Amino acid sequence: MTAPQHTAAEACPDRGDTSDEEDTPSHWRRLAPPAVVAVLLLAWSNLVLPALPADAVLKALFNVGGVAAMVTVARLLGLSWADLGIGRGTWGAGLRWGGAAIAVAVLGYGAVLVAAPGLLENPQLAGASPGALLLRGLVLIPLGTVLAEELAFRGVLQGHSVRSLSARVALSVTAVAFGLWHLTVAMGPSAVPLPPTLQWTSVLAVLAVTVVGGLALGWLRHRTGSVLAPIGLHLGTNAVGLVAAGVALAH
Repeated sequence: MTAPQHTAAEACPDRGDTSDEEDTPSHWRRLAPPAVVAVLLLAWSNLVLPALPADAVLKALFNVGGVAAMVTVARLLGLSWADLGIGRGTWGAGLRWGGAAIAVAVLGYGAVLVAAPGLLENPQLAGASPGALLLRGLVLIPLGTVLAEELAFRGVLQGHSVRSLSARVALSVTAVAFGLWHLTVAMGPSAVPLPPTLQWTSVLAVLAVTVVGGLALGWLRHRTGSVLAPIGLHLGTNAVGLVAAGVALAH
């Protein structure tokens, strides 16, 4: 079987070369969408958002509008709702895993509030009114942070990446991009004042934590096929955490 195939290849060397030439651009065309999405996300987070006025509502609206545009473009480029992690067939698993993640977060933060509430106190929340905390915890974080980031990273970026990369590599790429998305936040003022020698250590620690968090969120997306699961975990750590910190500060 192998000898005739070898002879045919020798007889038609141009045909073999043409196949290689056709495969290479095809491969690069598959890699282009996730690369472009990653670059756009990092530019959005580290260049566009910091240039906006310091208004949390405005930035949340920009995030929601930006991710809506990304999802629309992804659909036009051929990604299905299932590729984006929001196909109807994925809702059941996503809701089960996402709901479990929220329940674990509620129980965990509740235990800390009872045993050691001081661990949740955040000086950056001092002076914030209950209404402002509710706005952040119930609207701005769920929509402007959690929904926007999960659709952008675990939906569009991971959905594009698994088309041209292995699942493991796609998950890693998405997690690293998610960590770099928080670069400006990591380099901003810390809740606890640090000496200059420790500032870069703090930045690297924040990036490391967000990359690990991105791996966990991406694994949930891969495991369930749904962005609802990482949305649940993200809500549990961010929104439930904010509420717990507000309760700790009030007491």
